[in-house]
Amino acid sequence: MQSSDRNILNQHQSSASARKQELFKKLERIRVVPDRLLEEYGAGERDYRGFNLSNLELNGVDLQRIDLSQANLEGIILEKANLTRANLSRANLCRANLRRADLIWANLHCANLQGANLRGADLSGADLSGADLTDADLGGAILPDGTIVLTSEQSSLLCSRLKKLPQGKPRRIYVDI
Repeated sequence: MQSSDRNILNQHQSSASARKQELFKKLERIRVVPDRLLEEYGAGERDYRGFNLSNLELNGVDLQRIDLSQANLEGIILEKANLTRANLSRANLCRANLRRADLIWANLHCANLQGANLRGADLSGADLSGADLTDADLGGAILPDGTIVLTSEQSSLLCSRLKKLPQGKPRRIYVDI
């Protein structure tokens, strides 16, 4: 490939990247109505990357395999929701209510879970690498390795332990506050 061809290819890739970032900015401003989301999901739509679903109330919904990566889910209420194998990577879940939600094998890589309510949530097999769990409530949650948290302590005390937990059968952990 000649140098001029490479330059054209690089310019095309950078303009495509810029268009993609602009699209994500537009999607962040789009508000989705819960009924519309559930109707579209029921019709087979799964791609909601970058959408703004902040402060919606979606208790008990079944959203298995939904793609909410990079979405704004700040303050969303997903209590008892089924988010099995959902892609929530890089999503903003700050102050989200995920109490007793099924997040089995969910992708939460680099998700912002600051102040989130994860009490009793099932995170079995979930990817929490790089996730921010500052001030999240993990009381009664099942962690990715099957560990059951038997305290409501703030997650900042658990974060370092999450990385050190061995894989294997479920066990209980107790942490002094």
